[in-house]
Amino acid sequence: MNQDDHAAFDNHLLSIDGVSLKQGKLFDEILFDDGFIQYQRSILEDGILTSGRIAIASTALDGSYNFSSHQAVEALYKKLRSWLKKRSINTMVCYNDNLEKQTVQAVNNLWLATGAEAMVNESAIKLKQFKSGNVVFKPA
Repeated sequence: MNQDDHAAFDNHLLSIDGVSLKQGKLFDEILFDDGFIQYQRSILEDGILTSGRIAIASTALDGSYNFSSHQAVEALYKKLRSWLKKRSINTMVCYNDNLEKQTVQAVNNLWLATGAEAMVNESAIKLKQFKSGNVVFKPA
C-alpha cells in the first residue's frame, strides 16, 4: 500500500465501533475488545516498496485462545481482509532480480492496493516482500 492506501485503510478501521489503532515499533496493533490484529505497514525506502500485512494469532501453540473475544476478532480480521481484497489486485508476477536470465512466475497470493499499483506502474519503484530480498513483484 502507498500512503493514500494506508490512509483509506486507517479511516475504515477507525470507522468501526470498538476499534482503535496502537502504534508499535515493528508493527501496529488493531485493537478490538481484549484482542488485536497485527498491522505491518508497507514501507517505501530507497526505491523499494515492501509489502505490508495484517495477521492474527488468536490461539497459542497448545490450542488455547489468546483472548476471550477471539471469535469477534477473527470475524473482524475476515472483514478487513475482504475490504482490502476489494480494493486490490492479485494478478501479479515475480522474478529474481539477481539472475541474468529472468524468468517470470505467476503469483496470486499477494494483493496490491490500487494506489500502490499506480505507483509501481508509473515509476521505477520495485515491490518486494522484504527490502533485502531478491524477488521482485509487479502487476501482470
